[in-house]
Amino acid sequence: METLFTLFAFLLLLQSLVALAAALRFARYALRVPAGRLGRYQPKAAVVVPCRGLDLEFEENIRPLFAQDYHDYELIFVTESEADPAHAALSGLIRQSHRSAWLVVAGEAEGRGQKIHNLCAALDTLNAIDRRVEVLVFADADARPGRDWLAELVAPLGDPKIGATTGFRWYLPARGRLSSLLLAAWNASALTLLGERSGFAWGGATAVRRETFDQLGVRRRWEGALSDDYVLTRAVHEADQRIKFVPPCLMGTRTDAGWDELLEFSTRQMTITRIYAPRVWGLACATHSFYNLAFWGGLGMLLVTGLGGGASETLASLLLAIFALGAMAGWVRAVVASHLLSAHHRAGRPHWWAFLCLGPLVSLVYLYNLIASARTNRVVWRGIGYEMVSPSKTVIRQRPAAASPSDQGAGAPVRQIGTRVGAGKKD
Repeated sequence: METLFTLFAFLLLLQSLVALAAALRFARYALRVPAGRLGRYQPKAAVVVPCRGLDLEFEENIRPLFAQDYHDYELIFVTESEADPAHAALSGLIRQSHRSAWLVVAGEAEGRGQKIHNLCAALDTLNAIDRRVEVLVFADADARPGRDWLAELVAPLGDPKIGATTGFRWYLPARGRLSSLLLAAWNASALTLLGERSGFAWGGATAVRRETFDQLGVRRRWEGALSDDYVLTRAVHEADQRIKFVPPCLMGTRTDAGWDELLEFSTRQMTITRIYAPRVWGLACATHSFYNLAFWGGLGMLLVTGLGGGASETLASLLLAIFALGAMAGWVRAVVASHLLSAHHRAGRPHWWAFLCLGPLVSLVYLYNLIASARTNRVVWRGIGYEMVSPSKTVIRQRPAAASPSDQGAGAPVRQIGTRVGAGKKD
């Protein structure tokens, strides 16, 4: 049995070398891409931000959107109803700003995700108020952009071969809770899928030319869907266009997640992946199942047999090497994030050890996610329960109790507020 686990450990060592190589390749790309694209491609843009509830440091995340170093852009915020706490907060921020901004009330979704419903309501508003916008930008309210975020995200779209650009999220634990640290390390592992030809576009920071968006029929593809970014990713890839990760658009997100939040978030991500990208889910299943079998199984074997012979010592050496390679990959990702998120360097520095040491535990979380996601096609997202019948059919199973009857129903009127919208800026 020791010989078998030694073989498993050797194969896992090779897998770990491949993972480290991927991390180094990502670092080489991320650190060589220069910032400072402000003088390049900068057409008029619309930044769409769907909101539901108040995330940690919500207003601190939203304020930078009003102060982007970009020549001409509109902001469109969307909430499901006026009863949403985000609505009042956004109303105040809009009134304090001189930036052209709209606040849209979308009403309740039916047969699709609430986020997609909100995005579609924003696009309807945009089509009614401004046909000059050439670039659509989608952003999440729980991530904080830098001042040049919009300019950096849009600039590569001047290349017609690039169908979309994307940033990504880097979690910054507010405290040293193990659950928050695991969430940060779990999320960081996806960074190596990004680059000059990224495997996906993250919906929290994505830019696409309006013409491309329409030609790809993304709005039509969103009908009945739950995942906005997987649908957009597939549309771009099917058109044989590239999705380019823009390193300066890595965004910090403060988190104080407990165990329930960690497991709900990570399992939801893997469940959505199983429905929308089954090959990716299958690869993750094979990779993490084998890691846990080889690493934790080998460690258990050593605890039972001890270090009494040459085979045991070989197995121990292999497991130590596997851990070291994983720590190196985690360290590489943390160094890159520290460089790209210099404004958050002090906040993230105390938790660097998590990216070095928690790899084996992260793989256990993944194993839980994979087992749980294999058994269901239902998720809860921002308090709303969904069943994904297929990538193009979503059923809403539950909603929180409604706070205001006047805002209920998918047919609720779309309203905009904003004291500084500026009639001269509308088409």
